[in-house]
Amino acid sequence: MYLADGGGGGSTPPEFGQRKLKVDPSAIPQARKAFEHALSEFENKIAQAVHDLPTKPWAQDPISSETSKAFNDQTSEKALAALNVYKEQLVGVIAQLTRIEQQYRLTEGDNEAMWGKHLRDRG
Repeated sequence: MYLADGGGGGSTPPEFGQRKLKVDPSAIPQARKAFEHALSEFENKIAQAVHDLPTKPWAQDPISSETSKAFNDQTSEKALAALNVYKEQLVGVIAQLTRIEQQYRLTEGDNEAMWGKHLRDRG
């Protein structure tokens, strides 16, 4: 399994462009499980973090009040939006891997000889 940025020639740096996930068919179930685990971890950690937002003045003084307000105004909304996009990407990868696995199983069934075929052909 590896990430590919679609090759060179574009003016958009790879970190901002679309990336493709290349997965050998035999690794699809494990890859899907890894992304499902990442989503579960993400949801558990983010749920608590979102619960703690917005930040509150920690020292109950004017300086911490101003700092807390500035942080909430400038970062909370943007951070939550970025986290939602990341979650959507995880969900999308899981859905895509599930579809690919279902399609592959329709084509090759559960025949283990075919599931490992791509690995043997490279060696």
